[in-house]
Amino acid sequence: MTKRPPGNQRPVSQDVLSGGLLRSTLPRKTQFGFVAATLAVFVIAFLSYRSLQWRAEGAALMQRTLEIIQSLDDLLSEYKDAETGQRGYLLTQSESYLEPYDRATAAIDSKLVELRAEVANDPKQAQTLEVLRHVGQQKLNELKLTIDLARSGHRDEALEAVKTGRGKRYMDDIRAGITDLKDAEKTRLAIRTSEWERASTISLGVVWGGAALLLFLVVGAALMSSHDFHAQEVERWLRTGQAELAASMQGVETVEGVGERIAAFLGSYVSARIGAVYFAEKAGSLRRVGSFALPSSASSAVRVAGLTAQAYTDNAFIETDDVPADFFPITSGLGQSRARRLLAAPTTADGAPNGALELGFFHRERPAEIELVRRVTETIGLALRSARDRRVLQETLEETQRQAEELQTQQEELSVQNEELEQQSRALQESQARLENQQAELEQINSNLEEQTQALEQQRNDLLRAQAELNRASAYKSEFLANMSHELRTPLNSTLILAKLLADNRSNNLTPEQIKFAETIYSAGNDLLTLINDILDLSKIEAGKLDVRPEEIAVARLCDELVDVFRPVARDKGIDLTTTVDADVPTAIVTDEVRAQQVLRNLLSNALKFTERGGVSLHVRREGARVAFSVKDTGIGVAPEQHEVIFEAFRQADGTTNRKYGGTGLGLSISRDLARLLGGEIQLASAPGSGSVFTLIVPRVAPATAPPRRAPEPPRAAASGGAPSNGGNGGGGNNGSSGTHGKHGRTLLVIEDDSDFAQIVAGVGREHDYQLIVTSSADEGVQLAGKHLPAAIVLDLGLRDRSGLSVLDRLKRNPATRHIPVHVVSSRDEAQAALELGAVSYLRKPVERGQLEATLARVEQRTAQAVKRVLVVEDDA
Repeated sequence: MTKRPPGNQRPVSQDVLSGGLLRSTLPRKTQFGFVAATLAVFVIAFLSYRSLQWRAEGAALMQRTLEIIQSLDDLLSEYKDAETGQRGYLLTQSESYLEPYDRATAAIDSKLVELRAEVANDPKQAQTLEVLRHVGQQKLNELKLTIDLARSGHRDEALEAVKTGRGKRYMDDIRAGITDLKDAEKTRLAIRTSEWERASTISLGVVWGGAALLLFLVVGAALMSSHDFHAQEVERWLRTGQAELAASMQGVETVEGVGERIAAFLGSYVSARIGAVYFAEKAGSLRRVGSFALPSSASSAVRVAGLTAQAYTDNAFIETDDVPADFFPITSGLGQSRARRLLAAPTTADGAPNGALELGFFHRERPAEIELVRRVTETIGLALRSARDRRVLQETLEETQRQAEELQTQQEELSVQNEELEQQSRALQESQARLENQQAELEQINSNLEEQTQALEQQRNDLLRAQAELNRASAYKSEFLANMSHELRTPLNSTLILAKLLADNRSNNLTPEQIKFAETIYSAGNDLLTLINDILDLSKIEAGKLDVRPEEIAVARLCDELVDVFRPVARDKGIDLTTTVDADVPTAIVTDEVRAQQVLRNLLSNALKFTERGGVSLHVRREGARVAFSVKDTGIGVAPEQHEVIFEAFRQADGTTNRKYGGTGLGLSISRDLARLLGGEIQLASAPGSGSVFTLIVPRVAPATAPPRRAPEPPRAAASGGAPSNGGNGGGGNNGSSGTHGKHGRTLLVIEDDSDFAQIVAGVGREHDYQLIVTSSADEGVQLAGKHLPAAIVLDLGLRDRSGLSVLDRLKRNPATRHIPVHVVSSRDEAQAALELGAVSYLRKPVERGQLEATLARVEQRTAQAVKRVLVVEDDA
């Protein structure tokens, strides 16, 4: 079947398109004929060679003309892209719209250089190209001017420059110049085609004239000539197809119009019997924009998959005989049939796929047809992209026009508002006159206010001074309370021990009434001790000297110890005391055990104190990252308005409760401050008659406020002027050099400046058969320890001439006395320092008689143990 190309081009045979070659055989000739033919061959060969040169030169000129036309089309496309990028940026102010502009401005100069080289031999074309370059430069200058205005914030001026139409005139001149160049090249192409065909006719005449004589010798030459002719015919066919496809797409503004022109051209120029053109509006999605011979039932909004999508994705040609079963049939007036072959090819723009072609054939597609499709894919892709960009630009221009109309409307509204503002301005001028009068009055008022401000500043300075005095007085108060609590503990210690001895009546020489008096003295002393401890804790908290020393404690053990302490009290009152620990509560927490027990003991003590019937419960539960200890009672309850009052120092919910139940009113205040030091809080839920729930909430790991523990520095000696030391038993003996001798010759050294407490310790020591040496002097105590080497030493820290810590340090530094166990009994809270210096125990005054007896019992157990010797081999003394 013969396909006739559009226009005046000669039809190309199927042999030419399919690459078929002329073949024949060479018969033998006589020797004479061969010689004659040989001479003729040289003549014919020369003529044939010249004709082939003419044809080759003509083909090269045609190729060059087609390249110039393609370059002109590309140049026009670049100018359009630059204009499209400029308008998109002016409308959106987005830098991404300038990508086509930047790419086009970079490519235009190189394309002009290429065209100048190609038309250098044609002065007229060169002159036209120079005019085109000048106009194009003006167009680029106009584009750059508007873009620079928009970038600098003068977008309205840029739009006004566009509205002048100067850029459109430049673009029209560019199109006219390119059209003139293309028309001249097309004319030259027609002339060169005619010359090429004439050269081909001469060449064929020479070949066929000599073939009658030299047929048997020139088969090879004929074959070569036929093959060369076929190649040139195919090349002419391909270039003609490229040129006519480009011409068919000119003047079409829409993507669908371009797609239909492409499909119609390919359907009429190649042997495809059905076809479609697809365009990717957005990445990954193809839409059909043109078709050839598709049935009317095919929708134009089809989104394709399979071979066509694969060719687009891979940017590769796909040829197959396996045509899908749902492929649209090829129909005519006489019938319909399914295609036998399918070709899917991508279309590209700047090398990137942006669409696809799909062609169906009854027979295997020919190489020339595939080559044509391969050559036009870039042209088709650029045309589709340009059509899309024109559509976007058109939509943007319409949006711009709509916005311009809205701006016009807003301008009219602004004119009306300006008139209203002028009226308001006049009213404001009148108001300004009134304000000036008021300003004069305000200046007078400001003058008065400045005087008042100065007076207030003076009052503020007075308040700051008073606050400083108050802070200093508070510090003095805290220091006084701390010192007084220590001073009160010393006589109170002896009072409690002696009252306890009288109440026990071991000699059975007191009347019941005297025993009751002793018990009352002991109870009152304990109450006084509690008050002293509370005042001391309160003063430490106020002074910020109360440290928190976190350690890991078991929750279950903490609850058991608390319940064991208060179970006898609950049993005596006939109420229930229970404890509950939820399963999700951590087995251990890190907090200050002493402070936590102090708070919980106070809460449990209050609950038992104010509960006459029912019960008291301790419930431990988990609250996020914290642990809550809830103490619930069925007591009298607290009114809501009193919830904050009971946490104030020396305050209770009702003054009558103080008279009925006793107490200082410091417990809850100290407990709340201790809870804050532990990083937690105390919550209260209560109402009169329904009991109370006090909840201590602490973190699983309490913050440490104590400084790092380190060995204390050796204490300095006390100031001079202390009382002289008194040795002997109870301070009235023989200067500490003698005392009461025990049965076993054991010696107990008591270094204590409180003579009453020293007598009590001595009495306990005599009961345990110790020889007693008593002194109130620190230096004398060290000398007596070195001289007598006692079995144990009882040491007070608050000595008159020197600190007890210095005595302990000197004893432990002396190899002769370092082994003697030292038991510290003091009213000071310096247990950590004493233990770090080597004390074996620390009792804080007031001390019960049982504690002293237990201490001496431990000394007896230690001295009764067999002595073990240790050999130390060490060259460092």
